[in-house]
Amino acid sequence: MSCKLTSNITKNNCQYSLAGVKAVYLFNYDSGNEYTMNTDGGIETLTLADNAKAYKIDFVDNTASFSDELAQNGNGGKYRTHTLNFTISNYDYELLNQEKALSLGKFTAVVVDKSNRAVMLGRNNGMSATAFNYASGAAEADANGWTVTMAGTEIEMGRLLTSESVISAIVDATVVTP
Repeated sequence: MSCKLTSNITKNNCQYSLAGVKAVYLFNYDSGNEYTMNTDGGIETLTLADNAKAYKIDFVDNTASFSDELAQNGNGGKYRTHTLNFTISNYDYELLNQEKALSLGKFTAVVVDKSNRAVMLGRNNGMSATAFNYASGAAEADANGWTVTMAGTEIEMGRLLTSESVISAIVDATVVTP
């Protein structure tokens, strides 16, 4: 295996860039999910096993974030840790009916940042909840809701999708009204 750089890494100063997350999509991790990549390694198409759907998470504004960190094990091997955080304000039956899946399931996530980059996390091994906690807040203006943290160990950096439409095309459009 060659670990040598093969091109320059340049910075493009001719565009605006915003921090933060504007959309989070989750779908059930399955080794049968298929990805088509372009020559740059960007994901162009996504086909979920068994005609499954992706689900958009309606999180509280400015509470979602993700990280993709390099880690090293005790034997000198390296891997990446993908982590996703978001807060859901709902405390209703719709959320309670999904609690077990969110708490115990294994997922792949697509996160769209405010600069419209769509990044896939947990593609090879999935991500699981490491926290799913409710906080009521103490004062009237305090933040409240369910804080969800998901993490997974990966063998690659989060992959870019060619556009958000790759994931939005397979999102379940069902609306549940309590």
